[in-house]
Amino acid sequence: MMKLSRVTLSFITLCVLVFGISGCSHKGTIQKFNDKYYGGDLEGAYKFAKSKYKDKDDMVLWGFESGIVASQLNNQESFALLDESERIFSRYEQEGLFSGIFSGAAAVIVNENVKTYRGNIYEGVLMNYYKALVLMKEGKNASARVEFNRANDRQRRAKDYFHKDIQKALADQEKQNSKDSNLQQVDRRHTSSAANSLLAQQYSNLEAYRAYNNFINPAVSYVSALFFMLESDWAKSLDLYKEAYGMSKAKVIDEDIQVLESRRRSDNSTYTWLIIEDGISPIKEEIAINLPTYLVSSNVLHVGVAIPKLTEGKEFYTNLHIKGDTKVFNASTIVDLEGVIANEFQAQFDFILTRAISSAILKAVTQSVLSDQAGVYGSLAGMIYSVSTTSADVRISSVLPKKIHAVQIPNVVGKYQLMGNQRPLLNLEISESCQPQDPKNLGAGTLTLCQKNDNILYIRLRPTTLSIQKLRGQ
Repeated sequence: MMKLSRVTLSFITLCVLVFGISGCSHKGTIQKFNDKYYGGDLEGAYKFAKSKYKDKDDMVLWGFESGIVASQLNNQESFALLDESERIFSRYEQEGLFSGIFSGAAAVIVNENVKTYRGNIYEGVLMNYYKALVLMKEGKNASARVEFNRANDRQRRAKDYFHKDIQKALADQEKQNSKDSNLQQVDRRHTSSAANSLLAQQYSNLEAYRAYNNFINPAVSYVSALFFMLESDWAKSLDLYKEAYGMSKAKVIDEDIQVLESRRRSDNSTYTWLIIEDGISPIKEEIAINLPTYLVSSNVLHVGVAIPKLTEGKEFYTNLHIKGDTKVFNASTIVDLEGVIANEFQAQFDFILTRAISSAILKAVTQSVLSDQAGVYGSLAGMIYSVSTTSADVRISSVLPKKIHAVQIPNVVGKYQLMGNQRPLLNLEISESCQPQDPKNLGAGTLTLCQKNDNILYIRLRPTTLSIQKLRGQ
């Protein structure tokens, strides 16, 4: 049985006061950002995220968030923020996103929120993806090619990476547990069984996302394919289109492949593409569960643990389409990002639960020892310790959409409207005259596109506002 000195008892009390509120703090911080961003205050959201970027433990998260918002504001800082976040993420990826956390083993004793946010593979992929979009917008196509290649390479390595990293992390956790007699009863088999049971209860829709089991985000494949097609790299483009189509079955990909084949035969017809992000991707909330008593020491009857749960994402618009003078062009869904995120979370869950159980047992034993050594005061300290530090890590990127859609329009002179929820969202005109427009005024009035160019518009929809980036075209 462990013994706790008065100094240790005082230290625990101080620790819970400092770290116990961190879980609530993270949740509140994310909510403040969401209120600004989805409320349409992009400048406020950017400044808020940038201020949080200064915290070295959350640089990956808030550099990513602020970099994406900056790109939507056509702010020149966007690339630097995304690049620095991706650089830090790459270092964590090399160390092990999960197996590398054991230098911060105090998180098990105190709170998962005290550890550094290392990010997820899908976030790392999207860091390269959004960097490529910024470079396209700036006309730096050679550098954009590099980032698209990195994004696709990263997600293709993900399956093997996850298998190795999660297994090593579980083995490292078991090794750490074996050093403490109180943790030797954490049974990996029972933990895995409990994890599967919890997943079945909380995520009955996981089967709907079977297409994402290979950790590929088809939107990354699709936009990369579009880029490579416009760069006349036919073979690479076709492979990526096939990869995206195999997962999404999106009609626009069939249409794009027809364009690709025509251009191989020197057809010079031009087109406009709209890539449309809509909704909010899943965020995390905390849920409490009761552990079976066989997982804890015999003199503890009940132990509660907190684990993160993914909430469902939310779409803002339905029936997205382009209404032309004589024809309607329906948008195709390329990806439901909820599936990408849920699939990755499922791969992590066994390890997350193992950590939560290890933490719960240590805290239960600590409560028992405090009670034995200090009576009612120990019981009070134990209660404060347990309540204050039992908190799930709910940090996650919340700037991402639920779905990404795409639509292709042949460049026929005329007026067009992007429609959603049966109302116009954006007025477009394809014109023979080609006048450059200020990137900061793309959403003001009617957006004119040049008939003689291929054009790509990247649009982010929010409940009451939208952002437009012109990735290609005058």
